[in-house]
Amino acid sequence: VIEVGVNVPNASVMIIEISAFRLLAPLFGNTVYTWTALIGVILISFSAGGFLGGHLADRKLALDLLGWLLAGASVLTLFIPALHSVLGPNLSSADLITGPTMISILLFAVPGVLLGAVSPAAVRFYSLTMKDAHVGGAAGTISMLGSLGSFFGTVLSGFVLLSIFGVRSIFLGTGILLLILSVLSFLLAKNNLKQVLPILISGLFAGILGGTSKLPSMPDSIYEEDSFYHRIEVSEVGEGNDKRRFLQLDSTMEGGMNPNDGSLILDYQHFWNLVRLNPEFDLNSAVFIGAGAFGMPEEVSRMYPESTVDVIEIDPKVIEVGRKFFKLDEHPRVEAHADDARRFLRKHDDKSWDLVFGDAYNGLHQIPSHLVTKEFFELVESRVSDKGVFIMNAITAIQGERAELFEGILATLRSVFPHVEVFAVGGARTTTQNVILMASREDWSRYITDQLHVPGSWQQRLARSHVPSRQISSGDVVFTDDFNPVDAIIARALLK
Repeated sequence: VIEVGVNVPNASVMIIEISAFRLLAPLFGNTVYTWTALIGVILISFSAGGFLGGHLADRKLALDLLGWLLAGASVLTLFIPALHSVLGPNLSSADLITGPTMISILLFAVPGVLLGAVSPAAVRFYSLTMKDAHVGGAAGTISMLGSLGSFFGTVLSGFVLLSIFGVRSIFLGTGILLLILSVLSFLLAKNNLKQVLPILISGLFAGILGGTSKLPSMPDSIYEEDSFYHRIEVSEVGEGNDKRRFLQLDSTMEGGMNPNDGSLILDYQHFWNLVRLNPEFDLNSAVFIGAGAFGMPEEVSRMYPESTVDVIEIDPKVIEVGRKFFKLDEHPRVEAHADDARRFLRKHDDKSWDLVFGDAYNGLHQIPSHLVTKEFFELVESRVSDKGVFIMNAITAIQGERAELFEGILATLRSVFPHVEVFAVGGARTTTQNVILMASREDWSRYITDQLHVPGSWQQRLARSHVPSRQISSGDVVFTDDFNPVDAIIARALLK
């Protein structure tokens, strides 16, 4: 029981840590600050638990010590979903460091301390079974078992649990397993069932609260689900012809459409039409990196019915939601692929597209860092047809202290493509907003600035958003796979 008692708690810590991120991301976004706060709290708690466990083992040489440690961790783990539903909304308005740090402390610190105390206590008991003749061997065995438990918990949660079960179910299952192990420890310590009964009642109460609690839904929510990658929510507002349906992943609005006719409702979504400013542009194929709410690829398919449109979306559940809520099944020439963008483009080295549109995001302003490097842009350039273009959406400012991400992306794009045009979708240049970058081998400026467009037309609206080159400057840093500070840059901008 001592060996199992070490393996399971260490596995539980890793399951809790990896699953906990799925609790925090909808509140605080998928940022480096969220991960740092969570991992930091778990590590400090586990370290404090190590000190506590050694101290308690020297004072209380009884097997039921393991039972009490496991029982406390079990009940608190079962309580985590309930505490999250109460505390989460109250802390979600805190800043991106204070918020995730505070909720990590309140939810995970004490369970982490109790689980961390199991290993040093187990070393003492395991050593006693050998009459303290092999203390070093006992410590080595327990350390090995603990590491194996951590490995097992990491693999189990990352590869299996999160793809099958909801986050709340994972916490409940982990808590129940710890509760069973604690009861077994008490029984082996010769405690009777009457003594164990309060622990079982506490666990049952905590499990009921944890199993029935949930975060409040978005206003006007019509669908919500936890996937392997995201908290997915679909909401709908308006009536009749003015209906608007939105897709939200974690804390970020990813896209939307009018559910009646599929028309686009977000300003940045219209900028794929930049290719139409060239009347001679022939759009036979397009690929969208990131599905959003599938509005843009579907509009391309409506306007160019003979074209083929691929959509690369890493989350299969988002594709399912697209079929159910965003008309994906009504567009047979739009094919969605559940894959990572770089992996997909590498595999399809026999294909090229006239339009490549990059719109992949993973949480609050969090563009995946591997999709803004020179190597990635070189891969895209090799997949763009001879006269094709690459358009990407970046959430950033163009000027000022929040423009560091924009300057880096622009410098990186210019290191690959000879021509890059910039469009500010809304707000002052120093404000974080949707910024559209259009990269090509040919100069498109004559279609944007050198033509007169009908006042009020879509052509004029797009052209009016153009930012002249003299008003922007790229940075000195080119993002590469080797040197890629994108996550840190985004995190700094979110704090400003």
